[in-house]
Amino acid sequence: MKFELGPDATGTYVKVIQFTPSIGGDAHLVLYLLKSGLYLFIGHWRGYELTTPVGRWIEKGDRVHLSGVGATVSADILPNSSTTREYNREFVTRVDGYSPMLVAEAEYEGWSLLSWRGSLIYLGRSHYFDLEDERLPGSWQEIEPWVNEFLGSSGAKVE
Repeated sequence: MKFELGPDATGTYVKVIQFTPSIGGDAHLVLYLLKSGLYLFIGHWRGYELTTPVGRWIEKGDRVHLSGVGATVSADILPNSSTTREYNREFVTRVDGYSPMLVAEAEYEGWSLLSWRGSLIYLGRSHYFDLEDERLPGSWQEIEPWVNEFLGSSGAKVE
């Protein structure tokens, strides 16, 4: 089975990072790839971190490239800067037991949770993964306007 992401196989990809409940419970990486070619990538650990790059995604062969800008909205470590900065990341497309996934083969330093290596598992084309955080979009339909607002407020131009 050949896995091609393509514009009609957009959707939601998730990685859960297990932490003990006594230190805040699980952290989540959530990647939304939109039909418009925009993406929203979220690193969220309740009470500890919220990091959100946005921009454009493209597929080249078995690779998915994200390019855009992002910011650490909140973090429990210092220095903590919410300054917008460039974000570029590459994933390899894979299928395991008919389950599509995106695999980050290398660590991407400087982005805390969004630096992690490993797999993001496909949840579906329009599945909204609710992180219950009022700073984030509240539904699938709110993702694209949220991304455009973030890009507009950052002054970033993404091709």
